[in-house]
Amino acid sequence: MIRNSTIFLSLTLLLYMSSFSSASDGTASDQDAYYEALIKLEIPKKKSKRIEGGEEHVPFRIWIPGDQKIIRGVTFNPFYTKAVTQKHWQSACRMWGFGILSSNFFGVKKTEFPSVIQKALEKFAKESKHLELAQAKIAPLGMSSGAGMSVTIGSLIPERTVVMGPVCLEVAPKNEASMTIPTMTIFGERDGKQYEKLTGKLPLIRGQGGQFSIACQWRRRHEFGRANNLLFPLFDSAIRARMKDGSNKLLTIKQDAGWLGDLSHWRDDVATVASYNEFKGDKSKACWFPDERTARAWQAFVTRQPKLVLTEPPGLGDGQPFILRHVDEKLTIAGKTKGKLELEGPIEVYVATVKVGNLQDGKLETQIKYPGIYPIYMKAKDKAGKTFLSRPNTIVVHPKKQ
Repeated sequence: MIRNSTIFLSLTLLLYMSSFSSASDGTASDQDAYYEALIKLEIPKKKSKRIEGGEEHVPFRIWIPGDQKIIRGVTFNPFYTKAVTQKHWQSACRMWGFGILSSNFFGVKKTEFPSVIQKALEKFAKESKHLELAQAKIAPLGMSSGAGMSVTIGSLIPERTVVMGPVCLEVAPKNEASMTIPTMTIFGERDGKQYEKLTGKLPLIRGQGGQFSIACQWRRRHEFGRANNLLFPLFDSAIRARMKDGSNKLLTIKQDAGWLGDLSHWRDDVATVASYNEFKGDKSKACWFPDERTARAWQAFVTRQPKLVLTEPPGLGDGQPFILRHVDEKLTIAGKTKGKLELEGPIEVYVATVKVGNLQDGKLETQIKYPGIYPIYMKAKDKAGKTFLSRPNTIVVHPKKQ
């Protein structure tokens, strides 16, 4: 058992937490609130089984955490109205001081996206008495058609869009104004021609300076899968970097402040990541990430044939239970090898960018001293010197329960 892992982790993460604050103890408040609204459209929708709210209106729902005095922004799923009830996203948004906005934009003309979003936020601001909601920043994400809607929102209102997380559609930032919005498109290897289209689109967008990356879920088809294990670290890093000064203006992350990922060998080896200035390859063809935390999570996430399997704690997706963690709780990390693998040395355990120890008898116990979003993964080398990674399981850690 690694006894000093808690001390090492707490010291290393102090800098990370210096830009993060939350008054919440991490538990759901009795004052958490849900609101619903129907916003009238100028151009009615065509009849379809996929629309909600009728032909003349678009439905909106919002979840507002009751323990936040100021709602700084909202995550926004434009094609899944039930997103407001997702406990894992509520736990993350509570830490950011965000609400969750959801809708169903199917059939809505793109030109109406900005106006209906604004009308909904203004209505919710008045009803909730959170007047700041009318100017809330937006972090859109969605799957399939919702992915396309998400990047459309970013292209139409880039001055309000913090970060974008499209899943299962071959989309990327659409115009010059949205190139500085950190965007990661996650897709299934076997989902139509998305692999070919997105690997072709990456250098086109990156060549224009787009803060863009792609992440393949190997052997998957048209499914959300484990995407949140990567979206959570991305959103966390982007929100902290772009909204850290407390003003209502979004900051832009400088290109050279980020990290890059080389996917040229990701089919047969561990993908390479490095800071922007230390990256040795063609920067215009590499994935861009806002920081090392996101880059390391991506590197583990895109492991094609993981021979290290993280079994505990559970991550996000694939029916795994969501378990909200708290500061100073005992955290058990467990894993195993898959197939024939002769290791040279121990299996190392990483929490975000920090090595917290090695597995002993398949387990490691540690504690996390600061609230945050933490991708956890394992790393080892075989006797030939080849590096292996597990895929990441991301956890949400809130302050101690009061």
